[in-house]
Amino acid sequence: MVHTTVAQRDGHPGYARAKAGDPDAALTLAIDLLDGAAIETLQSAIAGRPALLLPVIADETTGFNAIPDAMAQVLGRALDLPVIAGEIVQTNKVGHTRAPAFQRLVTPAMFDGQVQQGAAYVLVDDHVGLGGTLANLRGYVEARGGSVIAITTLTESRDAKRILLRPETRDVLWQRHGEELDQLWRAQFGHGIDCLTEVEALQLCRQQSVAGIEGFLAKAAIEARGRGLAPAV
Repeated sequence: MVHTTVAQRDGHPGYARAKAGDPDAALTLAIDLLDGAAIETLQSAIAGRPALLLPVIADETTGFNAIPDAMAQVLGRALDLPVIAGEIVQTNKVGHTRAPAFQRLVTPAMFDGQVQQGAAYVLVDDHVGLGGTLANLRGYVEARGGSVIAITTLTESRDAKRILLRPETRDVLWQRHGEELDQLWRAQFGHGIDCLTEVEALQLCRQQSVAGIEGFLAKAAIEARGRGLAPAV
């Protein structure tokens, strides 16, 4: 569930301060921009199940991003659900905000913390772009005995709220790049291309060759290091 547009978010007077870690600005932003209809849709998806709101807790290149936690606090009051900020945290700085696609691909988010066995989680983040951060967090939670029953973000890049890879997109990706790309992805990132998000896969489908993709990844890794980040490749 997505609450507002990037234009409305960027036009909010408190956005820059909230993104840089101002909790009061973040709370005002969340109160102003969280959408009532989206909250109702989220409530329907939860369907009365006991759930935990899990905001993405991460440092950005501009500082600590206070928006997901503020969103979770507002949603917690609206939905009468607990927020577990701080139990599971992002352990690396990825600098994804406004970064090019390949720089996002080479800096996947990593997480650490205690997952409550059998608990149902609702993931909360301020933006979904390629979807990798939320997909990685979902994988982290579900690999450790939790379940993710819903995801909500303040904003999205174009068509990014669809995170799960569509079968037809998977087929195109395999037809275009096949085993060669799958082996590259396993070597570089530790998983195959079937684990990509929809937008990540579409990005790779547009590339002419696996050699070209490998070159873009290498270039993005150099640029990421120049920004003080630690790429995975």
